[in-house]
Amino acid sequence: MRTAIDKLNSGDIITVDLFGKEEKVEIFSAGDNQFDENGEYKEDGFALTEEEIACLNWFIENIRIEDYRQVITQYCNEQYEAVGGEPIKETDIENEISILAIAINISEITQSKDGFIYPEISFYGNCECDPEHGICIGFRDKHFLGIHAQDWTL
Repeated sequence: MRTAIDKLNSGDIITVDLFGKEEKVEIFSAGDNQFDENGEYKEDGFALTEEEIACLNWFIENIRIEDYRQVITQYCNEQYEAVGGEPIKETDIENEISILAIAINISEITQSKDGFIYPEISFYGNCECDPEHGICIGFRDKHFLGIHAQDWTL
């Protein structure tokens, strides 16, 4: 069991378990906390809020990316199918995606005008199936929400 994080800044690097290996990822705030009282972006390295830290602690304690191999494979294969690419297998996932960060998106706006729901926290990274847009594996209210391009959480 990991020691809970009690203080962290946006942009800090932590080590998490990804596919059974300890990997370094950046933690960044993509929600309301990234803005100051004037609506301007804060300078890099601002402190995460208690709510963001609690969300992150839940995430790293309870979410194992390997539990989502099947749905990640399905997402990647849908992307490949759209461009006439070859499908991949679940065993290919570690070579297919690279997780670079965990994005925390605690925000008053949780849903777009067209009903699109944004994740509170997500694995954020690159993927071979869509190198231009990357991958975002999102969670909200302690449940898996889905997989989309990186801009889903930004």
